[in-house]
Amino acid sequence: MFAAWWLPRFILQALRVHRQDRAAVLEPQSDRPEDARLLGASAAAEREGVHIGMTVSQAQARCTRLHLLYRDEKAEQSLHARLLHAAESWTPDFESTQPGLCVLDLTHSRMHGDWSDLGLQMHGAITAITREARVGLADKADLAVLAAHIADPVRVIHDGKDALQELPLTVLCQNPGLLRLLHLWGVRTLGQFIALPKADIARRLGAEGIALHDLARGGKDRLLRLVRPPQVWHEEVELEAPVECLEPLMHLLHGMLRRLCDRLAQAWRVAGSLRLQLRFDDRTTHQRHLRIAEPTREAAVLLRLMETSLESLKAAAPIVFIALKITPVRAAASQGSLFDQGLRDPNRFAETLSAIEALLGKGRVGRAELLPSRRTDAFRVSHFLEAPAPSAARTASGLPLQRFRPPQPAHIVWHDLRPALLHLGRETKPLIATSGPWYLSGEWWDAQQSWQHEIWDAATEDGTLYRLVRDQNVWRVEGRWG
Repeated sequence: MFAAWWLPRFILQALRVHRQDRAAVLEPQSDRPEDARLLGASAAAEREGVHIGMTVSQAQARCTRLHLLYRDEKAEQSLHARLLHAAESWTPDFESTQPGLCVLDLTHSRMHGDWSDLGLQMHGAITAITREARVGLADKADLAVLAAHIADPVRVIHDGKDALQELPLTVLCQNPGLLRLLHLWGVRTLGQFIALPKADIARRLGAEGIALHDLARGGKDRLLRLVRPPQVWHEEVELEAPVECLEPLMHLLHGMLRRLCDRLAQAWRVAGSLRLQLRFDDRTTHQRHLRIAEPTREAAVLLRLMETSLESLKAAAPIVFIALKITPVRAAASQGSLFDQGLRDPNRFAETLSAIEALLGKGRVGRAELLPSRRTDAFRVSHFLEAPAPSAARTASGLPLQRFRPPQPAHIVWHDLRPALLHLGRETKPLIATSGPWYLSGEWWDAQQSWQHEIWDAATEDGTLYRLVRDQNVWRVEGRWG
């Protein structure tokens, strides 16, 4: 479903001309004002014979009390901006079709009920910013625009074949030359134009005529040219009085978060992460990046997360500058599972993690993530809110290695450059078969982290198969197979 909002006589409405006034609008730059063409005329002036395209002299001859006004483009831009701002409160998907006209895509909105009641609600929202408006609703965008032109003040069209017959061609066509030609043919309404053979229209009027013919029949299914105004997702404040403690800092951050969350709500977004920058009086800076476990635009939740992360902050100088930036994301809509054991409040969990990290130190709280290394037990501590690194699927084959934790120290007796006897604790086990050696090494570029292993597999008389590893000339039994 689509809705079209149209402001009739938009140029006059921008100048706040009363509907009973006999007024007309012309361009402000004109060497001979009496020969200037009218851009708009009020309903009262039209009843006395004044219409768009007349010269000032012709219009004044028909209406002696005609009030002439100059066009104000800034006022038109302001009125159209207020119209688009009102459309944002209904749906994030809308098109600025032309000055005084916008089309709203309500396909993905959660609006239900009677279309006429919905149109009346929209009409009330528009008349709050301007005195006269029309609302049209239809299944197609172009058909909704046509419905707005015949609305009084709301019109719903489910089938436009009969409802648009008497609509004048000036509603669709803005080309004076084409309108003049059609008038010579005796075609003045959409019904008369639709009755013409489409093949003849294509041959005589070309692509413009075909496009006009499709619009006259209600238009085709098309994508809207959605308005995506640039949004500012950061706030900065230079403090006149430096801040030395947490309480006034949180008061300032609360106001900044509230303003940013209002912008998120207008753009139908939520906060995915926060980035805070503080500058101190001694010119040092502090930056903190906060991930949001469950993206939200609730200022109270974001403030609580930020307060927890800043409790452990210690500074040698007062704060003189604050910058806060939000990374917006789309809100994820998902249905909870009956057997879902997920977190009830992910943001509360993230707040608890931040408090623990403040006690233990940065990088000491999280989950273990294996590193792509052949080094035994190579892992790092990653944040719980970070997505795990992708790992290639491995297919298990052969005997499993049962690891000893920690590895057991051992002494090896050699014979013919191969392990022959294993001293493990108080036991001495002859080795009947050995396989190896295999050499693994890594991180050779770092003197403190470099490692090198010599690996052997050895079988004892009782059938046990051990994994032997030598690291820095020290032997140990890492585990056994099977």
